[in-house]
Parts: sequence; structure tokens; C-alpha cells
Amino acid sequence: MQELVVASNWEGIAGSNIQCSEATDVCAEAHAIRADACLRLVIELPADASATRGRTRELLDAAESGYRQALSLQRSSESPSIASYHGGLLLTLSERRNRLDASVREKKLDRENQKLLEAAKEARAQVPDSAFGFIYGASALVYQALLNESGSDRCQGLEQAAVMLKRSPTPPDELLNDQQRLQQLIQRSLGESDCMGAQQAS
Repeated sequence: MQELVVASNWEGIAGSNIQCSEATDVCAEAHAIRADACLRLVIELPADASATRGRTRELLDAAESGYRQALSLQRSSESPSIASYHGGLLLTLSERRNRLDASVREKKLDRENQKLLEAAKEARAQVPDSAFGFIYGASALVYQALLNESGSDRCQGLEQAAVMLKRSPTPPDELLNDQQRLQQLIQRSLGESDCMGAQQAS
């Protein structure tokens, strides 16, 4: 596995069969490495590659399963790897939600967004000093709010997302742009929805 990583052979890693099921750090890492490879391959796919069909779905399923196994098998809750595994799972769930094609989007968007919301909540509980759970949680709250018609439910969701972003620890460099885009979306949506809290949230 390590030789494949050194060679950046993501296809080879994604195609490997991880048999390990023991609650050890090494076993957890093996599942996470394969999940990382699958997620890398998903990100390289065209933006319109549907999460519900073919290769994209297979890779997303494998990545999600791998990160969940890594989290369940990781022996120490204090390990720095925990934050990485949560981050990978959140990015996988975000990719799945964002890649829903038009034919199923209306039916599945709420369900997939709910999975992201729940995973972000768990990440905030287990690694509160990591920004991943806060930023992806805020993203899920914004999606949930915008699924509502304009009104108090939408405004409340947007305001909750704004508060969550404010509570977030400093994000790593790769999340800075996501954080800024999300902040701008929240402020724009608060204004467009005529929310009373738009001024306070800004």
C-alpha cells in the first residue's frame, strides 16, 4: 500500500481490497488511504459526473465506507488522524450531495444534505478544534435553509449557519476559500430573503 502511495498510483490503491478489520491505528490508516485515493479520483472527474451512477457512485461509496471504517477502527480518540478522517468523510458527503444530477436532485438532495449535517455534528463533537465540522455544518445548514420557501425557517437556518462559521476555529489553507464563499453566500441570501438578522450576522 505504501509503495502505491509513493508512486501516486491512486487507481491501484482504489482497486485494492482491504481485509483488515481490527481496531488498530494501522488498520484504520489502511482504510483511510484507500478512501483518500477514491476521493482523489472523484475530484478529478468532470463536474457533471453524476453521484448516482457508474464510476462516480462506486468511488463515492468506497470513500464513504472507508472513512467510516477508519473512524470506527481508530483506537485512540486523541489521534491527530481523527480530524483527517472526519475531513475526508465530510468532503466525500459534500461531493455526493453536490454531484446529484437533475433527475434525482429534488428527491435526494434533502437526504444527502442531512447525512452531511449529521457527520459535521459528529466531527464538531469529536474534534472541536478542527474547522471541518463547522464549515461543512454551515454549508449543510445553508442548503437546508435554501430548500425552504422564503420565511422564518429560511432566515433561522441562514442565521444558524452564520453563527456556526463565527464559532469555527481557523481553517486550514485549503478551506479558506470555501469559508469565504460560504460567508458571502450567507450574507447575500440573508439580504435576498429579507431576514431581520442580516445586519447582526454581518
